[in-house]
Amino acid sequence: MKTNLPVICRIACATFFTAKVAWRNADAVGAHGGPESNVRAVSGDFALKAKLIATIALGLVAGLLAGCAGGHDPAEAAAEHSAAVAQIASKKSQKGALLLVRIVDANLMGDQYCSGHIRLRRIDNGKPDKNTPFEDIYSADRWLLPNEKKPKDMRATFLYRVADAASYARSFRPIAPGRYAITYADCQYGISQFSNGVKIEAGGDHNFLFSYVSPLGGESTIAIGQGQIVDAGYVRIVGRPSNPTILASGASAAEREVMQEVLPEIYRSISFTKFSQ
Repeated sequence: MKTNLPVICRIACATFFTAKVAWRNADAVGAHGGPESNVRAVSGDFALKAKLIATIALGLVAGLLAGCAGGHDPAEAAAEHSAAVAQIASKKSQKGALLLVRIVDANLMGDQYCSGHIRLRRIDNGKPDKNTPFEDIYSADRWLLPNEKKPKDMRATFLYRVADAASYARSFRPIAPGRYAITYADCQYGISQFSNGVKIEAGGDHNFLFSYVSPLGGESTIAIGQGQIVDAGYVRIVGRPSNPTILASGASAAEREVMQEVLPEIYRSISFTKFSQ
């Protein structure tokens, strides 16, 4: 019977993170037992058992994940790399330029990866032109958070959201040259069968009733030149729901290192910038 290794690896990855959460929860239970001594004793016993189970799970799954990471055929990797480079060149020819953005949010646990997109409108006479087609740019496929470091093992993409050539090829989106403003942005994360997660929206330029076109405040404009491959770094939706603004920052040094390593022939042509006011 043929083994579906990618599926096994995804299951192993999910189990790994579940075990890590169990470990943290066990620590929390042990540290915050009730005020009575018998409650603390029960909590401590539960914590020890939970941590033992989590330790066993982490050990078993780590071995499987190590197998998922290695053994990539060099010829296959070279072919995938060449295909990614060709895809980037082809996508740039579609509209004349490329743009990559990463949408991020922060909560009590730190920075979070967002799935979502920004809607861009070309600026005409100082304001977004609602009569020309918009550009929807979706958050990049895989990337490092602003404060993450480049991992030593670049194959460990099951533990770190490290981009490879193929994911960068998917993440660069075709766009026509021009000056643009963000008129809508959304961010979603933490969605599962157990939770509705978090969804943040900003701006009225959506596809539903009562839509309107207006630039978001803050750092929400960018200029794209003919033939450019633009990495616009990170975009955050901040402020009150009634008055959201955009906070932008350039790609981190670690993210640039990853891009230089996996796409050296494209890296030299990338314009690193960020959205501005």
